[in-house]
Amino acid sequence: MSLRSRLRGSALLVVGAAALGLAGAVAPALVPSSSAADGIALAVPSPVSSLAAPALLAGGSVLLVGGAAAATGTDGSARAALVAPALGAVAALAFGVGLVVAPESISATATNPAARAALTAGPPARIAAGAVVGGAVAPVVRAAVAEDTVALLAGSVLLLTALAAGAPDPLSLVTGGAGGVAAVGLLWVVDPGRWQP
Repeated sequence: MSLRSRLRGSALLVVGAAALGLAGAVAPALVPSSSAADGIALAVPSPVSSLAAPALLAGGSVLLVGGAAAATGTDGSARAALVAPALGAVAALAFGVGLVVAPESISATATNPAARAALTAGPPARIAAGAVVGGAVAPVVRAAVAEDTVALLAGSVLLLTALAAGAPDPLSLVTGGAGGVAAVGLLWVVDPGRWQP
C-alpha cells in the first residue's frame, strides 16, 4: 500500500466524518418537551434540515466507506460498499433521537412511545430513507464495475426499498441521492483504481 493511497484515504475519511458531523448539526431531532401532549417535540435546527441532512448523510457515509478502502489498501469491494447505506440510516436515526442536539435526553426520547412512532414514520425516517438511497449508489456502482451480481442485486433491492419507504418525502430522496452520486463522483475522480472500470 502506497503512502499516496493512505493520504488519499485519510483525506476522504476526514471529509466523510465532517459531512456526517454537519448532518448531525442540521438534522431534525426528537426531544422531550413538557409543553407537548405526548411529551415529545421535533427540534429543527435549520429551515433546510430536511434537504441538507439526507445529502450530507449519504455523501458522508459513501466517503467513509471509500476512504476506509483507500486508507487500508483494500480493493473496496461492492459487498463492503453495502455498509454505506446502513451507516447513513443508523446515523439518521441516531441523530433523530437527539444524539447531537440533545445527547442528555437520548434515553428519555428513545423510551417515549410517541418518539418511537415519530422516529419510524416522521422526519427522521424520511431522512434515513434519503440517506439509504444515496448510500446505495456506492454498492450499485462498485458492483457494476466489479461485475458482482450478488452485490448489484442487494444494492438495487436496497435502493428500491428505500425509494418506496421514502415516497411520502421525495425531496429527501432526491437530495440523498444527489449526495450519494456526488460522493461516488468524487471517488471516481480521486480514486480511479477502485471506482472506475
